[in-house]
Amino acid sequence: MKKIGKDMNLKTTFFIVLAVVVLFPATGFCFNVSAHVDKTRISGEDSIFLEVEVNGGKATLDLSTIKDFKVISRGSSSSYNYINGKSERKATYQYVLIPLKKGNLKIPAIKVKRDGKIAFTQEIVIHVSDETVNTDAAKALFAKAFVTKTQTFVGEQTVYALRFFTSKRLSGLGFEKPPEFDGFSSKQFDKEKNYTQNINGILYHVTQVNYVITPETPGMFTIDPAVLIANVMVKSRRDSFFNDSIFSSNSYKSVRVATNPVNIEAVSIPPYQGSGVFSGLIGRFDIQGDVDKKTLKAGESTTFTIKISGSGNIMDAGNPEIDLDDDMFKVYDDTPVESTRLTESGYEGSKIFKKAIVPVNPGNFVIDPVPLIYFDVDQKKYQTVSIQEIKLDVIPSQEMEIANKSLNKQTDPSHIKQEVLLVNKDIFEIKEGLDVLEDYKDIDPLFFLLLLSIPAILFLGVKLFILMAKKDVSDEKVMQEKAKYHLKKAGKMGAADIGFLGHLYSSLVAFILSKGKRKGETITIKEAKYILTDANVDDAKIDQVTDLLETIESVRFGGKKIDENKANAILSQVKQAMKMMCVLIACTGIFLSVPHKAIANSTSAYIDGIKNYKDGNFNQAAIEFESIAQNNIKNPYLFYNIANAYLKSNDIGRAILWYERAKVLAPNDPDLNSNLKYANTLIKDKKDNTMNIMDVIFFWDNLIQVKTIQITAIVFSFLFFSWAGFRVFRNQKVFTGIGILFCSLLVLITAITFANYYKRSIQMNAVIILENVAVRSGVADTSTKLFGLHAGTKVSVEAQRDGYLKIQFSKGKVGWVKTTEAIVI
Repeated sequence: MKKIGKDMNLKTTFFIVLAVVVLFPATGFCFNVSAHVDKTRISGEDSIFLEVEVNGGKATLDLSTIKDFKVISRGSSSSYNYINGKSERKATYQYVLIPLKKGNLKIPAIKVKRDGKIAFTQEIVIHVSDETVNTDAAKALFAKAFVTKTQTFVGEQTVYALRFFTSKRLSGLGFEKPPEFDGFSSKQFDKEKNYTQNINGILYHVTQVNYVITPETPGMFTIDPAVLIANVMVKSRRDSFFNDSIFSSNSYKSVRVATNPVNIEAVSIPPYQGSGVFSGLIGRFDIQGDVDKKTLKAGESTTFTIKISGSGNIMDAGNPEIDLDDDMFKVYDDTPVESTRLTESGYEGSKIFKKAIVPVNPGNFVIDPVPLIYFDVDQKKYQTVSIQEIKLDVIPSQEMEIANKSLNKQTDPSHIKQEVLLVNKDIFEIKEGLDVLEDYKDIDPLFFLLLLSIPAILFLGVKLFILMAKKDVSDEKVMQEKAKYHLKKAGKMGAADIGFLGHLYSSLVAFILSKGKRKGETITIKEAKYILTDANVDDAKIDQVTDLLETIESVRFGGKKIDENKANAILSQVKQAMKMMCVLIACTGIFLSVPHKAIANSTSAYIDGIKNYKDGNFNQAAIEFESIAQNNIKNPYLFYNIANAYLKSNDIGRAILWYERAKVLAPNDPDLNSNLKYANTLIKDKKDNTMNIMDVIFFWDNLIQVKTIQITAIVFSFLFFSWAGFRVFRNQKVFTGIGILFCSLLVLITAITFANYYKRSIQMNAVIILENVAVRSGVADTSTKLFGLHAGTKVSVEAQRDGYLKIQFSKGKVGWVKTTEAIVI
C-alpha cells in the first residue's frame, strides 16, 4: 500500500506539471480583441467614434480594409492592472470614422497582430441615411462647408466657409480635426461671424469661420471634412459607455459631427503673349500715380507716388519700373506701404510706392506711362491699366552753375595729365645696417611639423576631455538636464494634452532633487522643504516652490479640468521658479563689457562730423571722422566719409588715400568705386595702365573682402573638425564624401588666406598727399632729385628707412620720399 501511495503522488505531480506547461503559454501569450462604436445609426453629416480594445498589451492594427469610411486616428492608451494575483494589460485605440456614402456600411473585421499572433474584431454594420437619427444629439449640432468658387485659376483667391449650427446649449465646442488645405495656401479670418437661422421650425445659432484659400498648382482637389466635437445636454439616461468622459458632467453627452467634403478645380492662367511685363497679379486691379511738383530746379527732388489697388494677391505687387534716362535722373525708391484687409471675396487693399526723382540737368522731360498688366479673373483675360505720361519742367539752379564751373576746372592746363620725366640720373646708395648680416634660414622641419599638428592635438585633447567628462556626470547635472527636458516638453503641449501636467510635475521634482544632489521620480512636500532648506534657499522661495508643487499635484491627481489660461499660468510659474534657482542659465553681463565711454565719444564725433559736412565745413568734418578711425575703428563706410570730406575740401591726396583704404575693406561698393574713379580724374600724373602680375594672381582681392575670406576659412575649419568629431564619435571614417569636401575647402580657403598675408607682406602701396613731391635718389634732402609727383598719385612701396619710403611709380622710376609726403594705404 505504501508503494501504491508513492505512485499516486508521482502521477499527481506529473499531471500538475503537464497542466502548467500546457496552460501557461495560453494565459501568457494569447490575447483577444473587441471593437465598439458609439452609435450604429447616423445621418450623412454625422460621424462615428470607434474604439478597439486589445487585452494583452499593445498591438499592430490593420485598418486598410475599411473602405466605406474616412479614418482619423485619435490616439491610443494603455493600462496595467494587478487584481487577486492576476495581471492584466489592456491597450485601447480610438478612431473617428466619417461615412463616404449612404446605406448599410460595414466596418469589416479588423486584423490585430501581437507577438506574431493574429486576432480579429467582429464586423459592425452602420446605417447611414439622409434622415436625422438622434433628435436630441444630432439636431443639436451639425456643420456644412462650401466655397465661393468651385472653379478657380491658380493664384486666384476664393473663400472656404464652415458653418456650425447649434440648437442647444453646448460646452467644449471645438475642432477635433480642423480643415486641411493640401495644395492651397490658406489664411483664417481673424473674426468669426455669428447669427441665427430658422430651419424647419428650429432656431439655430450659426457660427461661420472663413478661410481665404489660394490654389498653388492646377488640378482637381478635395478638401476633406472637418470634424467638430461638443458636449450636448441630454434628458435621457446614458445609452453607452462613451458618455463617461472625464470632460463632461452626468447631464452632458459627447457628440461629433463632420462637414461635407468640398471639391475645387484649379486651372492655370493662359500664358501672357503681350509685349509688356506681366506683374503676376491675379484679380481686379487699378493703378494711379503723380508727382508732387512738376516744375523744379536741377538737383532738386520730386516724389513720384504710385498706388496699386484692387482685390486679389495685392501683397505680391512689385515696385513698378519707370523709363528714365539714368544719365539725366537719379531715382531712389522708398519702402512700400501695404494696406490690406480680408473680405468675403478675399484680400482687398492697396500698395503705395514712392520714388524720389532727382533731375541732373535742366530741360523739359517726360515720364512715360507706367503700365500694370494683370490677369482679370472676371474677364478671364489679361488687362492693362496705366498711369498717364507726366511732364517735368526742370530749370537751372545756382548750385548747378557752381558745379559746371567746378567741372570746367578739369580742362585747366594745370589738371592735364603729363608724363613723369626723369630730370636727373644717379646711382642708389649702398645698403647699410645690421640687416645685411641677418640669417634668413628656413623654419626647422620638426618645428613646422609641430605647428601643423596643433589642430589635430587640440582635437584629440577635446575628444579626451569629453570622454573623461562622460565617465563622471554628477547627480545634480543629471537632474538639471531632466528638469529642462520635461519643462521643454510641457511648453510644447496644450492644457488638453494628457502629459502636460505630468511633464510639469516631473520638471519641478527634478529641479528640487538637483538641489539635493540626488536622483528620484517623486517627492513629498516635506522632503522638498528639507532639500531646499539644506541647499540654503531662503524661506520665501521655498514656500513659493512648494506651493507650486502642491498646486500641480492637486490639479493633476484631483481629476479637474484646467483651461488654457491656467495651464499657461502654471507653466510660467514653473519657469520663473527655475530661473530663480539658476537651473536655466541666464546670459547677462554682455552689455556691461561694451566700452560705453569710447562709443559715446565716437558717436559725438560722428554727429559733429555730419553736422560740419552738411554746413560746408568739410575740412573740420574730415578731422572729426578721422578722429574716430584713430580709435582703431576699421569701417569702409567711415573711411568713405573721410574721403568724401577731404575731396570736398580739395585735398585730393588724402581723399584718394582714404578711398583706397575703404576699398580694401569693401572692394565692390558701387558708390565708393564711383567716387574713387572721379577723384582719379583729378590726378595730374599720368601712369601707364600695365597689368601687375600680383593683381592677376590675387584677382579675388577686387571681388571679395579680406574679412569674408577669413571668416569663410574659420567656418570651414569648424565644419571639418565638427564633422571629424561626429564621425569619430560614431566610429566611422572621417574622409568620406563630405569629409573630403570639407577638408578640401578648408585647405583651399586657408591657402587663400595665407596668400593674402603673403601678398601684404611683399606688396605695399602708398599715396602722395602733398601737392608737389620731389622723388630723390637717397634718404637725405641733398640727394639728387630724380622726378616729381603730385597729390593723389598711387605708388608701390619697396622699403622703409629712417622716415623715408622707397617707392616705385612705374618701370624705371624709383626713388625715395619722406613718410610725411606719402602715406601707406
